[in-house]
Order: sequence, then C-alpha cells, then structure tokens
Amino acid sequence: MKKLWKKIALGLIALTMASQAHALILLEPYLGYDFSLEGKYANDSGEFDFSGFGSGLRLGFQVSAIMFGASWDMLALEFEDNGYKTKVDQENLGLFVGWSPKGKGIRIWGEYFIDVKNKPEYGGEDSGEGFGIGLGYKFTKWFALNLEYRNWEMDKPYNDSGSSLFLNLSFPIDIF
Repeated sequence: MKKLWKKIALGLIALTMASQAHALILLEPYLGYDFSLEGKYANDSGEFDFSGFGSGLRLGFQVSAIMFGASWDMLALEFEDNGYKTKVDQENLGLFVGWSPKGKGIRIWGEYFIDVKNKPEYGGEDSGEGFGIGLGYKFTKWFALNLEYRNWEMDKPYNDSGSSLFLNLSFPIDIF
C-alpha cells in the first residue's frame, strides 16, 4: 500500500511540474542532404561512399528550452563502390534530447537511432542502430538550419557501418 501512495505522490508531483513548466508539443519536419564521411564493409573488406536527399519528422515535447521525443526519417541514398552505384533507401527511427531556444539562437541535440534499415534496390535489408549529434541555428521560432553528425552500424546480415553529415532545414512548430 505504501508503494501505491508513493507512486501516486510521484505522479502528482510530475503533473504539477509539467503544468508549471508550460510544456509544448514539438512538431518539426525537416528536409536535407546527407554527405558520407566513411562507409565500411564488414571485416574491413572495403569501403564505399554514399550521399542523398532525405526528409523526416521530430515529434516530442519542449519544456522551456529542453526538447525531447522521437524522430523518423527516410533517406534516398546512392552508394558507390569502385564505380558501381546502388540506390539504397535508409530509414531511421530514433529518440532525441536537446536544447533549443523558443526564439532565435543556437540549438544542440543528441539522438540514438534505435532502428536503422538499409533497403538496397536489388532487394534484401540490413538493420542496425546508431547515433547522431546535431548543432543548428534558429533564424526565427519556426525556421532552423542544422548540421548533424550521424554514425550507424548494421548488425544483420552484413555488419556494414557508416558515418555522415546531414545538412538540413527544419521547421519547428510548438503547439499549445
């Protein structure tokens, strides 16, 4: 019974703090271009380059200048290895936390990609995980330019890995 009262008390405290902090729902669509820094095949059997356009969405909450939530994006990449080019659709699902002012200013965030999928045009699918570190500038409360370092590793079936810079424009919208 004591545990139940503790849980109820903690829940009431959390609700009170959230209402005092004026939490906002964050909706942030973005469009950008991904530039490869490094791509490696499993067991150091070779390297590849990749680049392409992408779009996505961050959905979460913003409390004062702290933002957190989930993100999803889709990139249409072109992988190149010794002159051979392959189109690959990459899909990333992640969780993010960061600092972003409500008006103009510098913003920063970290992201953990809980699911990264590469789907080559010739069939099959690689899956894995990764992380990202972003730095941006909000020119207005609804327009930002961002640069994100991304790193991913596939664990099945091929164990490839890669890192890139994702340059994007985002349109953060605070609701409520």
